[in-house]
Amino acid sequence: MPGLARRYYIGGLDIGTTKIVAVVAEISPSGCAVVKGLGESTTIGIRKGSVTDSVSLSKVIEQAVKESQDMAGVKMDSVYVASQVVRQLTDQYNIVDEKLTESIKMAGLEVEEIVPAIIASAHAVLTDTQKNIGTVLVDIGGSITDIAVFDQGLLKYTVALNVGCDHISSDLAVCLRTSISEGERIKRMVGLEKTEPQSYLEVSSLGGHEKRKVPTNTAIDIIHSRVQEIFELIHKELNHQFRLKALAGGLVLTGGGALLRNIVKYANLQLNLSKVEIGIPAKMGVPKEEWNSPTYASSFGLVMYGAQRSSRRSERLSGWREVINKFI
Repeated sequence: MPGLARRYYIGGLDIGTTKIVAVVAEISPSGCAVVKGLGESTTIGIRKGSVTDSVSLSKVIEQAVKESQDMAGVKMDSVYVASQVVRQLTDQYNIVDEKLTESIKMAGLEVEEIVPAIIASAHAVLTDTQKNIGTVLVDIGGSITDIAVFDQGLLKYTVALNVGCDHISSDLAVCLRTSISEGERIKRMVGLEKTEPQSYLEVSSLGGHEKRKVPTNTAIDIIHSRVQEIFELIHKELNHQFRLKALAGGLVLTGGGALLRNIVKYANLQLNLSKVEIGIPAKMGVPKEEWNSPTYASSFGLVMYGAQRSSRRSERLSGWREVINKFI
């Protein structure tokens, strides 16, 4: 059991619908988390937010965990888990897919606690002030977009939409008759900002042997269409539950989809909130600059959440020891 007077380590396992991220963080005596190791693998064994193959999932979990532990030089026996496989409810969010727990145990790990990915993201990118004044957090993942609303310091509402930024890559691949990987490249390169009509981009054919020129604005229109759908769904969900103008903290976008070029301006136009910003994980001593990205919000927020939980547990134990000592 970690104590407040010494450093200890916490393991985090972020199981997304498209990738798995394992994190090892050192927790200082003051409770600050410093990332010492990070490993990633492509998600296998999850489809449409449910575990379909426990064995395959356990293998890619093991791969990501080994990479993070090798980097940190520390072996972890248990992990805090963030997942989009968890069904999200405001008052009760530990309804866990049993196959998820089974997969983690098959990878040789015990589960400390499982929380929805959006809750972990909130720990990384939202301040206490934002949670108090009313803020919408949207985590645009690969195939799922998570929404959470915080107000008066409390989680008021969560919902998951079955659409994400991987659908944009698929749309580009289908419409431009190219591969998913080429669609992903184009999505990252052009984003949502319109260019001059004479601007063209090179697109590889399905086989990758030929290239052809496509108007850049054609690709942008394809991206725009899917992003518009995502924000219309977000607006519909929020508008039924809240008076959006009353949420003074506005909107915080995080997750891989938050990296889409010009998405802040677009979200401002679509949702008409007081403000929109990108949620980047709080400074926590990451050794690589590329890790300071919305992509890792839920991963880093998870170990921050774990550090907070462990600290509280230690404080409770310390309090009991003081009581016991009075009678010894």
